[in-house]
Amino acid sequence: MKIGRNDPCPCGSGKKYKKCCLNVPKEVLTNPFLYHEQFIHNKVVKAPVINQMLLDIHDNQDELDVKDVVSDYLKAMNYIFDYADKNNIHTLKEIDEADLIGDFINNVIGDFEDVILNLDKKDYDLNLINDYIDRLIRTFDLGDNIYENCLRCKTHNLFKMGKYETGEKVMLDLINEKGNSIYPYVELVDDFEMAMDLEKAKYYYDLGLKQKNLKDMDVLEEREFYFK
Repeated sequence: MKIGRNDPCPCGSGKKYKKCCLNVPKEVLTNPFLYHEQFIHNKVVKAPVINQMLLDIHDNQDELDVKDVVSDYLKAMNYIFDYADKNNIHTLKEIDEADLIGDFINNVIGDFEDVILNLDKKDYDLNLINDYIDRLIRTFDLGDNIYENCLRCKTHNLFKMGKYETGEKVMLDLINEKGNSIYPYVELVDDFEMAMDLEKAKYYYDLGLKQKNLKDMDVLEEREFYFK
């Protein structure tokens, strides 16, 4: 496929090719299986130290101590938050367009979320993680999916710390605010099952099943085995 200099960049940034990934090899750029890894290694960025920190995590995460991984993610994200505050930036798209790092910010948030979900309270101070989540929500206008995932992570952390009522309230507030997803019910079922409160887990399982208008009901129905 030939890419003209003034064509939209195949990376999906919305910029012209000449202003974006002109220096990325075409055989990589046009191959979706190769592009992501090559993109984050080749892009010229404004925050090279932060970018290298994220690259080191990307390339060596299995060999790194989880505390170091979390600390580096937090350093990177706090830098991005400070930049957004200083420059009156409120969307993730604007952060991508600022070219601070070589990866899309959505990917960084998602990768960090995967790390957070596997943390135990002995691995890291989960209050600091929830502070990060709160700042992410305050700083950017997040889409529904990212917003929901952030609050689910926060809830899960609260349950890990034994703060069941606070975690429950986070999900109930989300249900009242949005009411468009089955996943807050799934989160409450999973977290109360983790807390060995099967009565509460079953309550939210049954309540979720009553939400007939929501998609992905099968994800909740898969939890039926908790109660057998």
